[in-house]
Amino acid sequence: MSLPGILTALRQSVGTAVAVLYITELIATQVGLGYYIYIQGSTMFNYPNMFAGVVMMAVMGLGLYLMIDILQRKLCPWQFVDDKDLR
Repeated sequence: MSLPGILTALRQSVGTAVAVLYITELIATQVGLGYYIYIQGSTMFNYPNMFAGVVMMAVMGLGLYLMIDILQRKLCPWQFVDDKDLR
């Protein structure tokens, strides 16, 4: 019973992890997507590039979320019901 709980917690913590990654890259480094978004938006005023960085960070978060979701569906199939089983 603990594996589904662990995978659910991982899946739900992806958003926080991506936000912490942005803040860490913004403050502690001069490389990375967080720093790129900051420099493009606040220093160079290049908003299309800034929003491209934001979209890439969102895609990264979505990809991580979906990877964990697929892993949970493979490892814990008893938790999910197909529509064909309801008919």
